[in-house]
Amino acid sequence: MKPFNWTFALIFFLAALSGCIRDVELDLKNTKQKFVLNCILNTQKDTITAALTKTANITSDSKSFEAVKDAEIVLFENNNSVGSFSFSDSGTYFLPYKPKPETKYRLEANIGNNKIWGETTVPKTVEASIEKLASSTDGYQVSFKDNRDENNFYWVSAVGYEQMLDTTQKDTTVFYTQKNIAGIIFSSFEYADDFNRYIGEHGDYKFEYDYYIRFSDSQLPDGVIRVKFRPLVGFSPEVFFLSTDYHLDKYMKSSLLTERMEIYAEDMPIIYTPFPIYSNIHGGTGIFGSFASVSKEFSRD
Repeated sequence: MKPFNWTFALIFFLAALSGCIRDVELDLKNTKQKFVLNCILNTQKDTITAALTKTANITSDSKSFEAVKDAEIVLFENNNSVGSFSFSDSGTYFLPYKPKPETKYRLEANIGNNKIWGETTVPKTVEASIEKLASSTDGYQVSFKDNRDENNFYWVSAVGYEQMLDTTQKDTTVFYTQKNIAGIIFSSFEYADDFNRYIGEHGDYKFEYDYYIRFSDSQLPDGVIRVKFRPLVGFSPEVFFLSTDYHLDKYMKSSLLTERMEIYAEDMPIIYTPFPIYSNIHGGTGIFGSFASVSKEFSRD
């Protein structure tokens, strides 16, 4: 991974200390809470889940947002209502419905006089194949043909199972299985976005990515596109190839950029500049996006 630049941090730190200092009073108690609406449409699922919460006040000790339980949430398909969501014991809303590719949806949440809403158009069905390469050091390959009729945003990743130590057991050693996303992915795919990329030699691969390989089709060549990569993931891996809508693509990328900034903040908070999380929600914040996908699970290595 890219090393932390302590020289730059020291120069920035000294420059900041040389500036003027004054007291500023912040009115934290009167900070207005916002509604947060999150919902992702997945063409592989026949039930849609939505979460509606309120942002926590900055003075609050709570580590989670307050769930809104009395909202009316409705899904519209091409301006026609397809149903209202029901509130579940898990603190989220659900609607038994399978979204269709290449279709426009609008999600509306009404709470009293407040209307919170967002729109998304589900991408076209993805036609791709996923295969395991001959050598374990080579990893996997995703092959697909790009749809030239629309702008596309692609994401590649994998999840797998890991044995984790149960730290709650004091007198005995107990392990449990946990499903995790690949923390690092190696690849030499030249069309990938570089926002989460580091340069380094890893066998036949020259790039290292955090969690995902992301790329758009703006510069892809004609014909079959092949993405070779090796994820650092546990046993029984499942490889994913996602085609996201514009909103989900922006949301995922901004979230990863924020995560990277927070890593730097742990070392030297004074150089931390928050990266704004993308939102397409009106009347609040959050995300209403969609994706089509292909996935394949492989046997335990």
